[in-house]
Amino acid sequence: MTRPELTRQEVTEAARRLIEQRIVGVLTTVDQDRCPHSRWMAGVPDGEGLTNLLSLSARGAPKLDQIDQNPNVCWLFSDERDDEVVTLQGTMRRLETPNMAEPVWQKLGEAAKQYAMNLLSEPENLWFEGLETTITQIAYMNPAKGLTHAVVYPVG
Repeated sequence: MTRPELTRQEVTEAARRLIEQRIVGVLTTVDQDRCPHSRWMAGVPDGEGLTNLLSLSARGAPKLDQIDQNPNVCWLFSDERDDEVVTLQGTMRRLETPNMAEPVWQKLGEAAKQYAMNLLSEPENLWFEGLETTITQIAYMNPAKGLTHAVVYPVG
């Protein structure tokens, strides 16, 4: 089977669709000893295309210190059967106020309930902190359709 050729726009659209369908992916940060730490995390694309991903974190979570020390992160999303996989590399920053993540509150609400974090009833909830990942690279695979090696594009 020949490998399908995908444009940057096709990869971006496929990645965005997958993230919006799945919402929960794996976020990897690196600690001060350069040891990676991965955890389930919800993320939602911000705006058009796929240049930023918004997410929420419980205040005081170890990942926040890791992000402060090294903002380089990696996200991994896949469909339910792992037929489609997208990897996003980028830099993450804390948002100044939780309200800056307002576009993500409702979309993340259902995902957050699954992780016992359903404390979003107050508009300025002090239990959470908004995070924004500026995406620098998208890698997309779809082995079910013959795309067994990632198609990689820089962003920005």
